[in-house]
Amino acid sequence: MAASAPAALYARLIRWAFARFYQEFAWTYDTVAALASAGRWRNWTLTALEFARGATLEVGCGTGHVQLALARRHVGFFAGLDRSPQMLRLTRRRLKQAGFRAPLVRADARALPFVSESFDAIIATFPSDYIAAEATVAEIRRVLRPGGTVAIALWARFADDSPYARLLDVAYRATLQRSPRPVTSVTSAALHRFGERFERAGIDVSFREVATPDGAVQYVLGKRRML
Repeated sequence: MAASAPAALYARLIRWAFARFYQEFAWTYDTVAALASAGRWRNWTLTALEFARGATLEVGCGTGHVQLALARRHVGFFAGLDRSPQMLRLTRRRLKQAGFRAPLVRADARALPFVSESFDAIIATFPSDYIAAEATVAEIRRVLRPGGTVAIALWARFADDSPYARLLDVAYRATLQRSPRPVTSVTSAALHRFGERFERAGIDVSFREVATPDGAVQYVLGKRRML
């Protein structure tokens, strides 16, 4: 019991630090993300565009790279949601500088401020632990239309095991994150435990790896069952 107490305290400290990163230090996010992905972060997140269709909601829109890409390419209504006001400001600024606007909502994913069956698709790229909460899963199911899809990018990996990838591996493990080093794998058991929460909510689940020029992104895909 005594051995687990320091580990639990360390985990709480890491969660607190990430909360500060998403809020007060959101202005550093793009730089840190680029360093933590060897410059691949933007390309990894943009793989979500493949799953945008019809009315699309991005949960955890962060600094707005996907929102800007949706504004440039997407045919149909789309919206972005984030809990962090600092992230939303950065997204609005990015869109405004490019001459676009989009509905951006500050809200918790566990209580989505939309009427039921509002969206054809929901996308999320590398969300934190909130995405696995039962309340989040229930809300995603509620606002999806029957036959609607959800695509969640959980993890990405490099194509090559470079010295930089090995260095990042240390940093990821120190911060309790899954490393993008190609020798690291997402265990089938962990993926299926995540998927089971969606299955219980009435969303059929599959798993897919989306290739990129410099690696791949692991997605959990879901489709709301027809009534």
